[in-house]
Amino acid sequence: MNIVNLQAKARPLTGRIEHYWFENKRIGLKRTRFHRIEIPFEPFDSGLEYVSQPESTSLVVEWLVLNVEDPARLGGVRVSAASAPDMEASIYLGGAHNWFQIDDLSLAEDGADFLVRCAGTVQFENEGVAKNERFNLSARARYVGEA
Repeated sequence: MNIVNLQAKARPLTGRIEHYWFENKRIGLKRTRFHRIEIPFEPFDSGLEYVSQPESTSLVVEWLVLNVEDPARLGGVRVSAASAPDMEASIYLGGAHNWFQIDDLSLAEDGADFLVRCAGTVQFENEGVAKNERFNLSARARYVGEA
């Protein structure tokens, strides 16, 4: 099975953090504020022969419920899959959305931006793309408001 070696290849660019409101009365989900974090990467050669190279992708974290009064005041936020079980994260690579199991994600204020740090495992095997890999990320992101 392929090995992507994402840790050595992925170079994060400045990302964005936004919030949005969603409700679904049919499943009993009242109107809830969620946050989304997207960290793009510089295009890189994934080594996967069946897709065009270089690949462009990003880490996307969605459905993140943060218990903050002000959706822009995110410094000090720290979550994990255990503390935020509805959070979903993925990295689209090799023609598939590869689930990213986040063990730890933190946000720290850094001037007008936030420093986003996260660690976890990219589940490439679920989609038959490559072997699963541990992945750590440190990137800047700007809060852009409501989506």
